Amino acid sequence: MTLKINIIRGQNQIGGSIIEVYTEQSRIILDAGANMGERKLRTFVPDVDGLFEGKPAYDAVFVSHYHSDHMGLLKYVVPGIPIYMGRDAYNIARAMSEYKGKKLDFSPTLMDAGVPVTVGDITLTPVLCDHSAYGTFMFLIRACGKTVLYSADFRSTGRMDFSALLEELPEVDVLITEGTTLSRGLDFHEPREQELEDFAVETLAGRKGPALVYLSAQNVDRIVTAYNAARRSSRRFIMDELTALIAETAGLKIDGSVLRASHSLADLGEIVATSVGGGLSKHRRATVFPAVSERKAFASNDFMLCFTPQSLINFQKVLHRTSFKDGVLFLARRETEILKPAASAFISFMKSIGAEVPVLHTSGHADSDTIDRLIRDVRPSVIIPVHTELAEWFARYEDECIVIYDCKDYEV
Repeated sequence: MTLKINIIRGQNQIGGSIIEVYTEQSRIILDAGANMGERKLRTFVPDVDGLFEGKPAYDAVFVSHYHSDHMGLLKYVVPGIPIYMGRDAYNIARAMSEYKGKKLDFSPTLMDAGVPVTVGDITLTPVLCDHSAYGTFMFLIRACGKTVLYSADFRSTGRMDFSALLEELPEVDVLITEGTTLSRGLDFHEPREQELEDFAVETLAGRKGPALVYLSAQNVDRIVTAYNAARRSSRRFIMDELTALIAETAGLKIDGSVLRASHSLADLGEIVATSVGGGLSKHRRATVFPAVSERKAFASNDFMLCFTPQSLINFQKVLHRTSFKDGVLFLARRETEILKPAASAFISFMKSIGAEVPVLHTSGHADSDTIDRLIRDVRPSVIIPVHTELAEWFARYEDECIVIYDCKDYEV
């Protein structure tokens, strides 16, 4: 019996991850991701017989986390193929979908960290790792006397103990690892979430104006960073509805309230046009966090408000409540997101009314030092780079192991 690996898509690109692992007896898929920017277009679903078309030819699809470039094609998986996903990751994906008035097009078997799943002669163990998506798993796969580790997306800059993760991982025959940030240069090192928190506290020190945080609600670590900074700065912590919903779903133990305005939270009026649909703003879901009206929320400037692209605040109305002189708008999203027209116009508007606009962001992906640490720890005989535009970076390991840059049915 032999174990083979086939990178269907995602080796020499970022996103669109689809990886096949199989034996003579069993076939599984690791992630079914959409290409970046193509997630809504059916024509970009790859022609994979038995996975997206034809009769089922795979025994299971395992999803590492809820980002679209790893799970965006699940709706197209042939009926009858079981889908496995982490419990926390699925709960957040479902909450996000329901907030938008939609239902997920799949119903997975839920996995918990450290609990093996056996499919035929393949055993897969999910290993909890740190990423900007809450509840992300690496996958440790054993079959035919061989061990494979799929890193999925990971980093060491969050609040999880990366050293503890490395102690949990065994030496492996094959490491399939991401390299998203490698094209940013060897000197690329992002700050830790704790550093972001400290920076936010330093920025707020002595300021009397309000504080806003523009973030992605999917980034639970960033919600924690904002909350901790608010508490350390003696500020009231307020969230938009989506942030509160995700905070509740993730089980965060935080003391905050939810801004529930009677008007459309997605409407910026004449200030900036947004592509957010009306269905988003009409959603109302009670959470464990108490609701607060605009009048009470902005009665004093001692607040930190987290909001998302789905609920940009109507500042024409807010301006009647408070002044943003000596205020701060923290940009807690990646650069490609804050450069989009709606966000860019919003940022320009905030600057025009006197707010400082510092960046409060760090990558969800491993830098070169972190990838090195993983490789040194698991000591693979074979490295298969994925999720990267600079696979040649791994050539430095060619004296120690085999590096496969175009993996087609590789026999382990």
